[in-house]
Amino acid sequence: MKYARLTGTPDPKRTPEIFDLLARSSFVDEARLYDWNLSDDAVTALLEVDGERERFRDQAVSVTGIRSVDTTRVSEGRFTLLAVLEPDAVPLLKRMVATITQEGLVVEKPLLYRDGQVHTRLVGSTAVLQNAVDGFPPEINLEISAIGEFDRSRKTPLSDLSDRQRETLLAAFDLGYYEHPRRATHEDVAARLDCAPNTVSEHLQKAELKLITELLRSEFVR
Repeated sequence: MKYARLTGTPDPKRTPEIFDLLARSSFVDEARLYDWNLSDDAVTALLEVDGERERFRDQAVSVTGIRSVDTTRVSEGRFTLLAVLEPDAVPLLKRMVATITQEGLVVEKPLLYRDGQVHTRLVGSTAVLQNAVDGFPPEINLEISAIGEFDRSRKTPLSDLSDRQRETLLAAFDLGYYEHPRRATHEDVAARLDCAPNTVSEHLQKAELKLITELLRSEFVR
């Protein structure tokens, strides 16, 4: 059994409004698709979104291909989203659904939407993975960043972090940010990653929240 880690970048001139809302809008930092359910003419998707809930909801009601949305606040700047989508109304979405729901293929969750891209990992046999990659619509520029043997036992507490959160956390640790006394600041981490200090602060806060939440959740369910 193999896996392939993919990054898809749709052509901005041919991107559906649904994708732009999740991955390119100014009021969404990142969206994570955790699950979906297929019915005869719709896809019901469950996501967690880092962004402005009210602005998202106001915009979504006029987006082609969205039948309904239901949002619930998680914390400041974060909400869950239950969206009912109509693939028949969005040709690219319909073709994507057909590509990733073929027999013998599993899309590992979550899918990450940010900065005009979608990041995912597909699992299946070599032939099925090749068929899926070949079936991606030409409007999507597809980059394969890794291929290997699938082994779920390799999952670590860092696995649920976004690439940027993981990169920032590891850089901060390497520079001594978590030592006492601290040997590095947000500015030092930002210089390492070539980004702004407030970006470092945001990524570290989100990464730390995910790690602490996962740790405490495991304690409560014992």
